Amino acid sequence: MITTYEIRRLLTQYSIVPLTLEELDEDTPLTLDSLALVWFQHAMDEEHGISVDPYGADLDHFTSVRGIHTFLAAAGAGTDAR
Repeated sequence: MITTYEIRRLLTQYSIVPLTLEELDEDTPLTLDSLALVWFQHAMDEEHGISVDPYGADLDHFTSVRGIHTFLAAAGAGTDAR
């Protein structure tokens, strides 16, 4: 399973959010537009083999790192290697 740290790293390393890894915690409010969601999905797929359709997802979960982690855990994402 992908960790909250790894979600934070992907969001900051790929400049999906305008924060540093140290500034972004699990409950920092996020506002991800459609391009940010697609880029985040691409990063997860490339680095972890996790494929999530950002348009089919319940976007209410994509408002914090904790919410994204909860969504991915419920979806079973990241439990199988490519």
